[in-house]
Amino acid sequence: MVMKYTWLKILDLLKKRGSRTTVAELRRDLDSRGFHIDEKELADDLAKIRDLGLVECNLLVTADGTATVAIDDYSSIAITSAGLRKLSAIVKI
Repeated sequence: MVMKYTWLKILDLLKKRGSRTTVAELRRDLDSRGFHIDEKELADDLAKIRDLGLVECNLLVTADGTATVAIDDYSSIAITSAGLRKLSAIVKI
C-alpha cells in the first residue's frame, strides 16, 4: 500500500480530533500546519483514503436509491479503527 505523507497528516489530525469533523475544519487544520492542499486534491485524497477503509464519510442517497460519496466542505469525516491501526503501525517505524 502506497501512502502519501499528507494522508498520514490527515489521519493524524483526525485521530487528534477524536470525533467527526467537517472537511472545511480539516482543511483549516492542515493549512495552519503548512499543508496547503486545494479543494479538489483534498477531495481526491479523502476518496482514496476512504477506498482503503482508513476514513469514513457521508454517503449521499440519490432519488433513484443509489448511494454516492459526498466529499465537500460540509461533509463529515472520521478516522476508522483500521485507520488508527495503520497510523499507529507507521508511527512506530
